[in-house]
Amino acid sequence: MADETNVNEKPKKRRFSKLKYIIAFIFINVIIFFVVTAQPKFEVSIEAVENSKSVDIKVTQKSFFPLKSFTMMLDNEPLSFTKNGNTYEATATKNGTLEIVATNINTMSQTIYEKIDKIDSTAPTIFAQLVKKGELNVTFEDTHSDIDYNSIYAIDSNDKKILPAKVDKEEGRVTFHFDTYGIKAYVSDTAGNQGEVAFNNSEINQTKLVSAEGTEVNDIPVDERQNNENDISDDTTFDVGNLNEKPPKKNDDYLYEKH
Repeated sequence: MADETNVNEKPKKRRFSKLKYIIAFIFINVIIFFVVTAQPKFEVSIEAVENSKSVDIKVTQKSFFPLKSFTMMLDNEPLSFTKNGNTYEATATKNGTLEIVATNINTMSQTIYEKIDKIDSTAPTIFAQLVKKGELNVTFEDTHSDIDYNSIYAIDSNDKKILPAKVDKEEGRVTFHFDTYGIKAYVSDTAGNQGEVAFNNSEINQTKLVSAEGTEVNDIPVDERQNNENDISDDTTFDVGNLNEKPPKKNDDYLYEKH
């Protein structure tokens, strides 16, 4: 009876031995497949720096395979970076498409694309009106950064720098007074983007809207023109190079003389 039992157990041992080899074979092949096909895994974060002048890029490797190569490109231009452990850090100073390419030692690669649009590269939008000769109102707004009120100034026809006579931060408006023929006002945001608008005393009946799309010039409605004309002071003198111009007084006999 003992011999019969031993005879029956041998086939079972052989079957179990074959099963172990099959399981080991499958397990080894799974590992090989994983090693051969494993791709790099990353976590990307993009944070805007104060005043939106640049963004900080941080790429953290989440896979354990060592890398064969790692590159960053911004609009097809190489972007320099530093490596600290499994973290790669870079700084971008312009908007664009970020391309990250990482390759494992098994030659498997991973490409990540991220859109960078947090950098303020647009000047403030400016709306300006020559209220009357020698007085320019400038209104402005910026959707990304704050207005840098300390940077607001104007240059007149004699290349003289003029600071605002009035500043209304609640309304986002400044007023310039000038005594030359023309003036150009400059407004910057806290990111350093500067917008400008120019007027001369022949443009009292116009408004100008300066934005990223360009400059739009519009005529003031007729009823508003009359108000502007009534605001012109009789005593205002304008200097155009060597030419001094003084508007005639309303009671000047010349105005009522028939020609």
